[in-house]
Amino acid sequence: MQITFSQAVSTGPVRLFQLTVVAMVLLVLVFDGMDAQALGLVVPGIIAEWGVDRAEFGVALSASLIGMGVGAWLGGWLGDRIGRLNSLFASALIFGVATVASSQVETVGTLAVLRFLGGLGFGSAGPNGLALASEWIPERFRTYVIALLSVGTPAGGTIAAGITPFLLDDFGWRGVFVIFGGASVLVGFLTLLLVRESPSWLLAKGREEAANRTARRVLGADIELLPEAGTPADAARNGNGSGGNGVGLFHRSNSRLTLGVGIAFSASTAVVYGLTSWGAVLFTSRGFTQDQAIGVIFWGGLMSVVGALAGGHLVRVLGSRLVMAGCSLVTFATIVALGLMVEHLAAAPDSATLLAIYAVACVMGGVASLGISTIYAMMTLGYPVSCRSSGIGLGMLLGRIGGIAMAWSGGYLLNWGGASVLPFFGVMAACALAVSSSAWIIDRHIAPARG
Repeated sequence: MQITFSQAVSTGPVRLFQLTVVAMVLLVLVFDGMDAQALGLVVPGIIAEWGVDRAEFGVALSASLIGMGVGAWLGGWLGDRIGRLNSLFASALIFGVATVASSQVETVGTLAVLRFLGGLGFGSAGPNGLALASEWIPERFRTYVIALLSVGTPAGGTIAAGITPFLLDDFGWRGVFVIFGGASVLVGFLTLLLVRESPSWLLAKGREEAANRTARRVLGADIELLPEAGTPADAARNGNGSGGNGVGLFHRSNSRLTLGVGIAFSASTAVVYGLTSWGAVLFTSRGFTQDQAIGVIFWGGLMSVVGALAGGHLVRVLGSRLVMAGCSLVTFATIVALGLMVEHLAAAPDSATLLAIYAVACVMGGVASLGISTIYAMMTLGYPVSCRSSGIGLGMLLGRIGGIAMAWSGGYLLNWGGASVLPFFGVMAACALAVSSSAWIIDRHIAPARG
């Protein structure tokens, strides 16, 4: 029987192997988030041990974000050439080893170099993991799987925030790096052992025998695979029957989508990384204990997972334009509220004030993550199939610009404010408002479902 692999997996039941692929990709992305978040959680301890200035430390915090931007672009390109599984394994190996090595450094410069190298792995894991898992899953479940995997990295950051206080007591910040990085390397090898490259990619690379052999082994059917075809939606949008094969990423028809996504994604990551990179330092400087400061990041991160999972349903019901505009305004309001609450703290927060700050951080984290998941949906459905992977990679690269800028400048903003946190929160509030520009710039919004 001749059939495409997408058709073959979509007409049969979901098998244990397919669930294993999703589980292992999710696990890699969770440890990606744990390793990426680790430094931001232990910054106060490192600053105290080394006696360095907060502003000076910004280079180490921003280095991994620079690496993540480069890694997203390079990793997507590499995955199309050497395979998504090989690239995913390499990603886990790179960021795991870099995290372990970070436990041995003594200077900000050396730490920044290792965080940049680790960032290459952080950035590469997402595009390859999403592509690999989606190709193994029936079409009717792909949107759910993508939504689940999209929260893997933020969920990892949340887990890290939840367990780091306990690990710090017993192992110190160096031990945290060893534990997180070592586990990441182990998960990478398990993924390489348990998962297989998708037959769709093998066939696209001309490896027909390997593609058919893998498909038959997993599906248990005697099939002969056909190449994957472009979707009808792509063909209609581009005026041809080839799935948009003639449209490149920098074609003028994509310009408004690229510009809108770039602004919105960059501004969104500035908000997220502003809190996760400098939150522990900011809150401890206002009288919070380190556990309380990490708690703000933990609860905000926990709700970011909920927000991302809710994105698929809300975008379908309301459309991406309304969701993006709403996320922008609500995030702006929560940043202003959080900034004013912290600004007017006269002493360490009492239980009621701490609870209120946690609540505001939860709303802020959930809504900001909802906006980011909507951006992913707009990129995935907005770019034609001919340049979809490179479009998503470029979007992720542009998205890191705001995060890099905020991670690098956060210490300067805190120093500039002195006893005031308003300059720091003011910049984040401006970024939140900038997200709404995508609602009018982008010309390929997802329309709300009819009926």
